[in-house]
Amino acid sequence: MCAGMGRAGAAPRGPRGPWPCLLLALALALDVERVDCDQDPLNTIYLPATLELLDAPEHFRVQQVGHYPPANSSLGSRSETFLLLQPWPRVQPLLRASYPPFATQQVVPPRVTEPHQRPVPWDVRAVSVEAAVTPAEPHARVLFHLKGQDWPPGPGSLPCAWLHATHPAGTAHQACHFQPSLGACVVELEFPSHWFSQGSTTRAELAYTLEPAAEGPGGCGPSQEEDPREQALPVGSVELRPADPPQYQEVPLDEAVTLRVPDVPVRPGQLFSATLLLRHNFTASILTLRIKVKKGLHVTAARPVQPSLWTAKLDRFKGSKHHTTLIICHRAGNTGLDSSPPELSEFLWVDFLVENGTSGGVAVTRPVTWQLEYAGQAPEAEKDKMVWEILVSERDVRALVPLAKAEELVNTAPLTGEPRHVPIRLVTVDNGGALVEVTEHIGCESTNTQVLQVSETCDAVFVSGKESRGAQGVQVDFWWRRLRASLQMTVWAPLLPLRIELTDTTLEQVRGWRVPGPTEGMPEPEAAAEEAERRPRSCRLQYQRAGVRFLVPFAAHPLDGGRRLTHLLGPDWLLDVTHLVAPHARVQDPRVASLEGGRILVGREPGVTSIEVRSPLSDSILGEQALAVTDDKVSVLELQVQPVMGISLALSRGTAHPGEVTATCWAQSAFPAPKQEVALSLWLSFSDHTLVPAELYNQHDLGLSVSAEEPGAILPAKDQGAQLGVVVSGAGAEGLPLHVALHPPEPCRRGRHRVPLASGTAWLGLPPAPTPPPALPSSPARGPPATEASVGGKQWEAGGVGGSGVVKGKFERAEAEAREEEEEEEEEEMVPAPQRVTDLELGMYALLGIFCLAILIFLVNGVVFVLRYQRKEPPDGATDPASPQPHNWVWLGTDQEELSRQLDRQSPGLPQGEGGCPCESGGGGEALTVAQAPGGGTSSSSSTLARKEAGGRRKRVEFVTFAPAPLAELSQESVGAPAVQSILVAGEEDIRWVCEDMGLKDPEELRSYMERIRGSS
Repeated sequence: MCAGMGRAGAAPRGPRGPWPCLLLALALALDVERVDCDQDPLNTIYLPATLELLDAPEHFRVQQVGHYPPANSSLGSRSETFLLLQPWPRVQPLLRASYPPFATQQVVPPRVTEPHQRPVPWDVRAVSVEAAVTPAEPHARVLFHLKGQDWPPGPGSLPCAWLHATHPAGTAHQACHFQPSLGACVVELEFPSHWFSQGSTTRAELAYTLEPAAEGPGGCGPSQEEDPREQALPVGSVELRPADPPQYQEVPLDEAVTLRVPDVPVRPGQLFSATLLLRHNFTASILTLRIKVKKGLHVTAARPVQPSLWTAKLDRFKGSKHHTTLIICHRAGNTGLDSSPPELSEFLWVDFLVENGTSGGVAVTRPVTWQLEYAGQAPEAEKDKMVWEILVSERDVRALVPLAKAEELVNTAPLTGEPRHVPIRLVTVDNGGALVEVTEHIGCESTNTQVLQVSETCDAVFVSGKESRGAQGVQVDFWWRRLRASLQMTVWAPLLPLRIELTDTTLEQVRGWRVPGPTEGMPEPEAAAEEAERRPRSCRLQYQRAGVRFLVPFAAHPLDGGRRLTHLLGPDWLLDVTHLVAPHARVQDPRVASLEGGRILVGREPGVTSIEVRSPLSDSILGEQALAVTDDKVSVLELQVQPVMGISLALSRGTAHPGEVTATCWAQSAFPAPKQEVALSLWLSFSDHTLVPAELYNQHDLGLSVSAEEPGAILPAKDQGAQLGVVVSGAGAEGLPLHVALHPPEPCRRGRHRVPLASGTAWLGLPPAPTPPPALPSSPARGPPATEASVGGKQWEAGGVGGSGVVKGKFERAEAEAREEEEEEEEEEMVPAPQRVTDLELGMYALLGIFCLAILIFLVNGVVFVLRYQRKEPPDGATDPASPQPHNWVWLGTDQEELSRQLDRQSPGLPQGEGGCPCESGGGGEALTVAQAPGGGTSSSSSTLARKEAGGRRKRVEFVTFAPAPLAELSQESVGAPAVQSILVAGEEDIRWVCEDMGLKDPEELRSYMERIRGSS
């Protein structure tokens, strides 16, 4: 639509051109005003109480975009949402709410995974070791691991994990008690034999519950759950197979022979076999096999699968370190005819024996070297050797499991420059449920180093700040001996740039508020002066202050390289990282503004600058926000005060994340008891529609006073951290009003500065019901002026106060005296400044200026248009405004007969008038003949100019003008007799060539021709 309007506005010319542009500017201005009006600055008010989490190792404050503070916040309440990323199995975290001198705290409730489940104070990871079980090994093993921070030692502090298996044939239950050393345990649940008697593969669902440990052996008593399936957390499923599938590995020795070996660890004293397989096209009659093993492993026998076809001879050779076995196989007969022989067929079994006590309880590998020789073998394969390693362990190790303290990681390293680590421990699960930690001969690798890295010792995964993205389900692989395991992690990365939120981006001077401090650029007085003159010079202007918060969303990228992101908590949630990036935040021009504690922006002098956060790793800018400090003045309109007699706190769990906790605190403001201590929460409302808590300003810059109408009703509170606090003796049935006033600090009070900047009222208890005001008389009598501040009676100077009401009548005399004193002071301390123009007024003034400019352009175009057409002089006949405009006829050519014919054709039969021809030689320099009309008036003229130079005939230009006579004269003349005026202006030479050119030599012929022309016109 804007493009169309632009084209339409460019097409017209002249004064109407700017109007489409004006309409577009009007629409844009109205749209800006509409957006500004939709933003209500009064929604940013809340109780400035402090909410903090205790005993929580890692947490963040979070907020929804455009919802800070939340909608349920008010002058007497505040809500904050926290995100706890690491569980807390050791100590339940506490959330503390405080507004000095009052404070309260509560234990954070445990998380609830499902709405119908009972909350548990432990965060447990369950890992199923077996994916399938058989009748030979009918045990399902599940490892339970406590995530999060460390836990106190002692078996009584850790819970029991109950594993529940549900099968169409029934249910089974088994428990284990967490080990304090690892914070883990393994449940080994044996399935009944009739679960395998169905003859087909079935599945059993696994779930678990956590219960407190019981006294006695094992630490776990009978399950206390009546129906554990309602409260159980899912683990997964396990497959029940009627037969045990063999576990082996096939390795080709060459193109014709393949070795099949068991793919499970062997135990000392165990006998196992390796199988050789031949292809159906193997034609050699003799095959020689050399096997070399280390001490502790023996080849006991070589047995042909079909003794009628093959025979085997075994010879042993012992060495100092190795034993060599030579097996020679001979083909005894031919194979029978088979229309479809198998690709591979077994032909030899080789038996091995592991000596006892060779591993010493630690898993070791025993290498076995294989080498083949037979006729027709490929030359390059004759010297090839294959090494197969056998894992020997005294323990029946079933699985390798990595244990991590957390399965998700928030990558704050790009913001702080400090790496983030998650510790990893590797354990093995033995038959029987035993857990053993592995620390040596470990290998590890991250599948995506752009998201997550793993340490060289495989004891931690980490992010260093150089990672480019986050991801869900990024995998880290671990291996030990022949066992492998993987760990999946979720890494949340910040989506830069940072969002820097300021409560006010334009800081202005506060009218009448000066604070102690030297003024910029003012020379120090050389000589001592009076106290009244020295004190104002040591005060400087007070500018507004603003709160600063640094926010950023965290997200995980898809592993397949797509663009769809998964946000932490949701796409409209932001994490507050102010505590992380505040040390790296600075104001670009510190002369204009400065940051106090990284959270409060203080204006210094007029100018434009920005807040920026630089990366501690690359010095690049992570976020930037522009701001301005102006010399415009604003006033403190009112003080809004909330009395606080105590703090209440309520906690609730969220549903967007298991660690989401929302805390809501509110001020208690009931009827005060005798000697009740009351803190007053103060908000300052400025004329630029901004609200800020008094906590943003330095306590020494606030001159605050509180008073009550009843003498002795309040006393100042001692030794408290609030801005202002009092001790009240009690309130009546209608409540007790406290009048609060804001002044400049005492060293800077002079003249107008002695008048309160703003005031307000806080009610302790219930305020009186409002009554309608009485009707005012129409007489011009005036009462004393009402005031907005109350300074009288018992006045107590304190750290800070504010109010939201208006106090009138009682203390008007004190303020009148202050106003008289104000008029006697010098005006230079407080030069009256115009009220700040609002955004609406600025928009209206801009529109008014645009309209005035358009009118001016229109007028200029009209004047130019008029002047352009007034440059040509009108004919003589146009002097009379009542006469019509003449018609001028112009003919260009050389044929004077053509002109005569046209004139005869236009005016046939008209009477000829009198005239003369100046074609006489020897005439003067100019000859003029004028024929007067009968009425004495001058008629319009007909002029003819022709020229001929020596050497040829030139073209001539003839002008003929016709104009009717005035109406008054026409009534006296004959009808159709025009008035003709002929003017010939020429010299002697010109008259001669004109006459010759027309072919008229005789003056009489020329005179007849001119009379004929006058008669035709």
